[in-house]
Amino acid sequence: MLRLRSTLLILVGVCVNCLDAFGESRSYEDRLTFRVYSPSVQQQLNNKTALLELRTQINKLHDAEFLKELALSNDNFGEQGSGLFADINNVSYTCREHWNRTIAGLLRSEFWAFKMLDASGKIGAGILEGHTKWMGSYDECFRIDRTLPGMPPSNSGFSTQFCGMRTKVTFGYIPLEIDFAACVPKACSPKDLTILYNDLLKRLPTQNPVRVYGTFCKEDQEIDSRAVVAIVILGIFAALMFVSTVYDLLIIQRQRHTAERTKSEILSEHTASVGEKSPLLISHEKKLAPKQDSVAERLLLAFSVYSNGKKILQVNHSAGTLTALNGIRFLSISWVVLGHTFAFITPVLSNSYVVLPDLIARWTFQAVANALVSVDSFFALSGLLLAYLTLKEMKKGQGKFRINWFMFYFHRFWRLTPAYMLLMMISICLSRYFGDGPLWPDQGIEVNYCKDTWWKNLLYINNLFNEQSCFGVSWYLANDMQFFLLSPLMLIPLYFYFPFGIVICFVWLLGSSITPGVVSRVLDLPPSSLGGGGTAQGRADYFNYYYIRPYCRMGPYIVGIIVGSFLYKTDCKVKINKYLNLLLWLVFATLAVVVLYGLRDPISFPEDALSRDVSALYNATHKIVWGACVCWVIFACATGNGGFINTLLSWSPFVPLARLSYCIYLSHAMVLFTYYDSQRSLIYLDDLNIIYVFLATLVLSVMVAFLASLSFEAPMMGLEKVIFKRDRRN
Repeated sequence: MLRLRSTLLILVGVCVNCLDAFGESRSYEDRLTFRVYSPSVQQQLNNKTALLELRTQINKLHDAEFLKELALSNDNFGEQGSGLFADINNVSYTCREHWNRTIAGLLRSEFWAFKMLDASGKIGAGILEGHTKWMGSYDECFRIDRTLPGMPPSNSGFSTQFCGMRTKVTFGYIPLEIDFAACVPKACSPKDLTILYNDLLKRLPTQNPVRVYGTFCKEDQEIDSRAVVAIVILGIFAALMFVSTVYDLLIIQRQRHTAERTKSEILSEHTASVGEKSPLLISHEKKLAPKQDSVAERLLLAFSVYSNGKKILQVNHSAGTLTALNGIRFLSISWVVLGHTFAFITPVLSNSYVVLPDLIARWTFQAVANALVSVDSFFALSGLLLAYLTLKEMKKGQGKFRINWFMFYFHRFWRLTPAYMLLMMISICLSRYFGDGPLWPDQGIEVNYCKDTWWKNLLYINNLFNEQSCFGVSWYLANDMQFFLLSPLMLIPLYFYFPFGIVICFVWLLGSSITPGVVSRVLDLPPSSLGGGGTAQGRADYFNYYYIRPYCRMGPYIVGIIVGSFLYKTDCKVKINKYLNLLLWLVFATLAVVVLYGLRDPISFPEDALSRDVSALYNATHKIVWGACVCWVIFACATGNGGFINTLLSWSPFVPLARLSYCIYLSHAMVLFTYYDSQRSLIYLDDLNIIYVFLATLVLSVMVAFLASLSFEAPMMGLEKVIFKRDRRN
């Protein structure tokens, strides 16, 4: 275990750059990228010594009694009575006045001055286990003038601000930038504070003086033009939903209720007059024709919360539906949320040096460490459904091309884009107002407000570039859309000449296996984002050059197309011998276990790391193997060979939850970022804490997804049906 920790201690969120703790946005890639260093034993001892010495100096800097002693010592007296007072020449006038008032208040033991020091960051216990972000008390800093019961009056006479001071410490050969919080007068600029703190640090008795290299302060969040535009757009949607719902409840539903009641009364009267054994034929005069809503009414009703809510929450499904997909969808999106719950928490942990290596060494944790394949489950599902449904539509269609290929593409774009763009707008324009605190990024969730990258998301090409992406989880949507664009190259041969279509699919599958293998071999990539092989540069390249690239991710999608075409061809009627069925279940279950748990030793123990060639082989095949395992479950359940697994996955509550899976995927990262970035102190990670965080995140994500689906997804689908007269079953 000691050897393991020495290799993986400095991992991901060990405050390699703690500036993000005080107002800098972190990209999706930064939150997911694991950087692993291997310091020697002597370097580790030097690291600990450097941190302990830094703790001593910072704690003295914010210790009231020590500062009073320093201020009153003979060596520190100056023209104004103490060398701790600001020099009139080096900072702005107002800052100097408020700083000097703070020092004077400290010397007079005034309560508000002690509160300012109390709110400033101090290094506490657990520093050697990863407690390296010293954030102080954010809320106390803005309440220094609040008088507490039983305490003396508190009146500073000026406003305060919460700032971060950056200093540097060298861990072996790794330079770290570490920040500590300070509660200081608001009149002081970052430049003023850098000068004042460096002057103060010079007076501390130490052999290795610390310097502040930068200061950054939390600013008040004002409503900007982006937020105004977003609020107006959301207000329009809210107004449409309100008007539509009121009209639906007061007019449409009342008319339908009245018509149903009248019809029931007519049937009752007719039965009573002609006898129970007479055929239920109503005279022409009394026959009620259903009222057809106008186009304008149907356009308005597309935004009805009442009607859309009923559609989302209903558990019924049409005949021929692959019901097992509902359970797989929801369980897979829950797995994605679980993986991100662990991945995004690392920058706010107080015990990251110890808990991360311990978790990675657990066998049971491998399902979380390898949760990346949960996305491949969705690729496989998407390909399977696309092939199964499209081939059925082509069979019903007429003409040379069988279906309207323009609507084929438009429907997909319209299905994904409105909810995607609107939630991305919220993330870009409004997320900065979701919370506050020492960890809260001033720009919100998205880096630089996506000024230069948003258009790539709209065109679904954001996964083809290496710069920090906008709305990080959207890399999946770009891949899915690109696969969809290419799918007719396989679907058309499959429909017109099935054997040739299968050959074409396997050629595509071979290419989607060779390409990631070559990329992995050339770049010396690890088999996982956690390591297990490859070089340090390879680990840095893993996300941008492998994980999000379409030519490295298409394998499971093609497997889904192949299996979906077999379901279409057999009409979901395949009888498998029970012994062969059991054997197939064992084979695919074993393959799934190998994919999930096979990297435990290479990741945990450096001496067991995979070679360059083996890593390339793993990267070339494991996603395809996982896609095949998922598709086998669907195939077995759809053809009546799933047994109790089909019963479990077809559980009726999974139906509405599966409908929300798309919006859960789009919104869950915002839920996680809002919680983590709002923390006032670091989180101590243990099993119970992460269980609570995961379950709370999942429930909140479902709630947010339900609201997003009501507001954006369902109305847009309703508008498409009205405008293009699409049949409901499509």
